[in-house]
Amino acid sequence: MIKVGVCGLGFMGRTHFAIYEQHRSSRVVALMDHQPSRRNGDWRDPLGNLPSSWPVQVDMKGRRSYATVDELCADPDIDLIDITLPTCFHADVAVKALRAGKHVLSEKPMALSYRDCKRIIEAAKKSRKYYMVAQCLRFWPQYVKIKELVDSRKLGKVCSMALRRLASPPDYSSGAWLMDHTMSGGALFDLHVHDVDFALFLLGKPKRVQAFGTTGPSGGIDHVLGVWDYGKDVLASIEGGWCYHSPFPFQMYVNIRCEKATIEWDSTAGSAIKVYRGNNELEEIPVSDTTGWHMEIEYMLSCITKKRKPKVITPESTALTIKLAEAEQKSVLENRSVQIR
Repeated sequence: MIKVGVCGLGFMGRTHFAIYEQHRSSRVVALMDHQPSRRNGDWRDPLGNLPSSWPVQVDMKGRRSYATVDELCADPDIDLIDITLPTCFHADVAVKALRAGKHVLSEKPMALSYRDCKRIIEAAKKSRKYYMVAQCLRFWPQYVKIKELVDSRKLGKVCSMALRRLASPPDYSSGAWLMDHTMSGGALFDLHVHDVDFALFLLGKPKRVQAFGTTGPSGGIDHVLGVWDYGKDVLASIEGGWCYHSPFPFQMYVNIRCEKATIEWDSTAGSAIKVYRGNNELEEIPVSDTTGWHMEIEYMLSCITKKRKPKVITPESTALTIKLAEAEQKSVLENRSVQIR
């Protein structure tokens, strides 16, 4: 049995809690949050922009309640600490948990700077514990299937790719921390980073990036359009932002043109992936209705149980995601393309 401590009890902390409790191989033994009601299991306050499955009152029998990260890390009974705090705390808490001898699953993004990512990587190496960032698109059914289609090469090589992630302002977060770019990094680091990571996962590192962006309600870059140059006639555009007026629906969108077919998925149009093969031939591919959150946690638990270091998401790969997000940020602020080394 893997004993878990959940660090931060906002929308994602509660979502992760509910998933751990569904697994026979794990149990949440400790809750940490600065708010007494939350860490003691009172979850009646509404949070998030998606349907939830957590209880409104957690049965605290056999669970401990902590007010600080230090107390949580000092608990000798915890095997895995799940970090679901605001992004500005991710690096320091991850380093502290790893030094305390805990495995760590951290919500995305890894950190708000590549420098902090390198601190985490060093701490993970020294601890010899497993560290993984919950970049959930690497496990989300539609994105998993799209990667399978591309990697199979049956549709030919990728010629172009367009990724899009749009939403209204996330003013639902606890204490409105998402609306403070010093805590969240703005939409560029919190929302757009999903597609930055998937583009890297699918196509690898580009040669250079050019990005255009605008300041939004968080005070940071809250709408961004990045153009990634891979050379050899391969171009990717990645757009993300949360400046749309409510009740604008949250949208995930993928369009990949390969040599022999075009792949498309629009979250607002259903769960099936469409493959256009030419000659008016359309294939619709159904996918599982599970979430990437479920699959990433199941994968992390499996890695710990089998004593296998996570390979689908490595600390080095998610650090590169942040390096690319920083490159886009630099491109926006300096109005120029940025070479990627």
